[in-house]
Amino acid sequence: MRRLVPDRELVRRRAAGEPLRSLAADYGVAHTTLGRYFARPEVTSELRRQARALRAEQRAARREERQLREQAKTQTALARARARQAAAYAQLPRRSDSQAALLDEHDRRLPLLRADLHSPNDHAAARAVADGGGLQAVIEATGLRTRKNVLTLIDPAILVRAFDNDAAARAGLAERARLRRLVPDRELVKRRAAGEPLRRIAADYDVAHTTLSRWFARPEITRRLRANRRRRPPTLAPAEQPTSKNTPTAPTPARGTQSILPLALARN
Repeated sequence: MRRLVPDRELVRRRAAGEPLRSLAADYGVAHTTLGRYFARPEVTSELRRQARALRAEQRAARREERQLREQAKTQTALARARARQAAAYAQLPRRSDSQAALLDEHDRRLPLLRADLHSPNDHAAARAVADGGGLQAVIEATGLRTRKNVLTLIDPAILVRAFDNDAAARAGLAERARLRRLVPDRELVKRRAAGEPLRRIAADYDVAHTTLSRWFARPEITRRLRANRRRRPPTLAPAEQPTSKNTPTAPTPARGTQSILPLALARN
């Protein structure tokens, strides 16, 4: 096995679908070495076991996320109902009797929501999520150490936004992996719409021109290209360029002058 020193994390990462080349770079070996190692019968059986455990963990995580989203949805409905109730109470006339007014105020008190009971950890988690962080960022910001502690102690509405940030990050990673190293931006579409060659753009973005060709062939990118080309002002041909009023123009010779002038010069 040359320099390979396998551990449990290696098998777990491979069971999660990580490519051999990425693992080989981290462990300082060739990917063919890892391929031979994972082909061993005992390692293959361990991979299957780890894959089953990983799928079970993913199912449990999805179930927890669904429960939290339901809780957050219920809290949102309660908040809307309380806002409507508070608006209705505000329109009621105030009684002149102080005792009756005190009783009315007591009756109009509404129960506190989860957002009204935020702890310092909730505020720290909200800041981490507002910065684009996911669940791991919430764990680090709050110091609660484990996923279970975070799911138990943090407001579900905040955790839903953290899950959304994680989903967006995974989608971005998948897009980058599918496009190899291409990281597209708005300037890329503008340059191609202006007619710049693919090879020149590919050199600036450190990708193959075939990668750019496949990306520009996507229907949504094709629509963006057409829209950019329509927004560009039309270019006039040299004969159609407008002339300034101050620029003198040569007079147009009268009909028949072109044939008479050479004869006159020949006689002289």
